[in-house]
Amino acid sequence: MGHLIESWPETLPCERVSRSVRAFLRDENAATAVEFALVSVPFLGLLFAIFETAFVFFTTQSVEAATAEAARKIMTGQAQSNSAVSSAEQFKSAYLCPTTGRILPGYIDCNTIVVDVRKAATWSSATLSSNFFTETTHQYCTGNTSEIVVLRVGYPMPVYLSVLAMNSIALGGTTTVTSGQTNVGGSMKHLIVATSVFRNEPFPGVTPLTGC
Repeated sequence: MGHLIESWPETLPCERVSRSVRAFLRDENAATAVEFALVSVPFLGLLFAIFETAFVFFTTQSVEAATAEAARKIMTGQAQSNSAVSSAEQFKSAYLCPTTGRILPGYIDCNTIVVDVRKAATWSSATLSSNFFTETTHQYCTGNTSEIVVLRVGYPMPVYLSVLAMNSIALGGTTTVTSGQTNVGGSMKHLIVATSVFRNEPFPGVTPLTGC
């Protein structure tokens, strides 16, 4: 009677699995894509944070330049002699957001800009706080010749890249980074305030506004 001789497999199943795992671990195909996936989130978050910061600086410079130009209209008596300008809103429309020759960039919404103009008895008593932005009424007192005047302009700049600029990444998405932002109208904004303190030049023949 013949004997049946069973042939054993060359490799056991567990050995085949072990070889497959080792081959997978040694495989370097698409390694660059995997590495980029690991670093892309913090890298893009940092990149967009830099863009947002640069955009804030550019906007701040623009608001300060427009404020300095508007302050000169008061300092030289041009605003006082303009009968069409008797309020902060009219001053904003005439000198900060004119129809032509506007210094502010086009993306700035002039409807959200707040202007406050008031006199100061001395340099040390000049009001420089940004609290004027939340007040219901704003002063427009341009002063007479040789008087000290404080012009403040506030602009609530939207936070354009809040989600991408690492905000939703902090603590697993449970915390929002709002450093340097202010709650304006129920949403966080970059509150940009430009201030100009100056003494009016001698401009005879100009009658100051009533109540100033």
